[in-house]
Amino acid sequence: MKKLLVLFVCLLMVLGAVGCKPKDDRTVLVFWGHQNDAWNASWREIAKKFEADNPDIRIQFEFFPYDEFEAKATTSLIKKEQGADIYEMWGGWGVDFAPTGVLAALPDDLAKMIKEEFYAPTYGALEVNGKIYGFPLEFNIECGGLIVNNDLLKEVGAKIPTTWNELISEAKKAVKFDGELMRRKGFEFVNWDSTPYLFSSMILSKGGQYLDANGKFTYNTAIGREAYQTLADLIDVVTDMDGISGGGDMEGYQLLFAGECMFAMRGPWVIPEGVEEFKLTYGKEFTYVELPWWGSEKKFPTETGWAVAINSGSANTDAAFRFLKFVAHDDILLQHNIACAQIPAKKAVAQDPELLKEVPFFAPLVKLLDGGQFIGFFNTDILKEAITENFEEFINGDYDTVADALAALDARLNEAINK
Repeated sequence: MKKLLVLFVCLLMVLGAVGCKPKDDRTVLVFWGHQNDAWNASWREIAKKFEADNPDIRIQFEFFPYDEFEAKATTSLIKKEQGADIYEMWGGWGVDFAPTGVLAALPDDLAKMIKEEFYAPTYGALEVNGKIYGFPLEFNIECGGLIVNNDLLKEVGAKIPTTWNELISEAKKAVKFDGELMRRKGFEFVNWDSTPYLFSSMILSKGGQYLDANGKFTYNTAIGREAYQTLADLIDVVTDMDGISGGGDMEGYQLLFAGECMFAMRGPWVIPEGVEEFKLTYGKEFTYVELPWWGSEKKFPTETGWAVAINSGSANTDAAFRFLKFVAHDDILLQHNIACAQIPAKKAVAQDPELLKEVPFFAPLVKLLDGGQFIGFFNTDILKEAITENFEEFINGDYDTVADALAALDARLNEAINK
């Protein structure tokens, strides 16, 4: 009888262990992001450290293919649905959502730290009426870096340019034509991102502006016309219009990686593609240097890059802000920026020697960051579309003069953005 009682107790203990899981009373924060192996792994490592310090909170990640993620995230915010507690968010979305109340304003202490210790463009699209509605992670930069195909450089006897005039003269050495068709490019800047950024930065580099004090577009100035004509004069000389017209199968930087272009203006985010997809060795077959400036000032426009934001409708905003404050530590930001190959938004992290040790191709850019100017509180897709289409129209002869083209550009932008 005694043995049967012992066996019965043991059986109850075994059944209890198998059939009953301990209750998890932790607060669960749902985090939505897009699928990227390096980025996702970094977030999971950050969450692991955070949960060790905050055992009452658990981060639940849900990562989606980018197009699906963008549609899912923006739809949930537009409809003010619960969605996630925390969103990985392209900073430019702040223009659409920060003014609507769907994102939670950062606590005063966190906002104060950002305004004092982060580069201003990194939160420009996240700030409304003095409040900041997202935590910036990245300094997005599309202008300032030049990719160089070292093999072509040697083949044509060219050198890495340090001035604008050298950039053009050296680029011409690599150009090859087959009749009227350009088979190899010297300097590629014609695409959705590079043309608007280069044109706008040229204006800034000579002390001009493309926006007035009231936010009205003013590309049609003496400096603006000179910059526009300078770029137009380079078509069919160092590049062609395929990057805008769609005449090519690859983007300009991809042509460079494939040996069909010597110089290409692009942000640092394309560098890993050269290594991983084209199997090139950075520092050997290609390198990344500072883009020579048209004017005397190293100034350029920049969008607000990647950030994280909190759903104002979340029932767990206090816990979510604890997570953001954890992410805000320099060592956490440094680890994440290195893993994601992002230029840091925080000044101290961007200037940390460890960053260049781990990501050496950032070197040409981190010394330029003080020259970045927030591009403006508007939908930048409208700007890029307007400039690229206007430039294509001008090259095709749709306008008699540069002044006519830029007058049309200003009118289009001011009607679309400054309604």
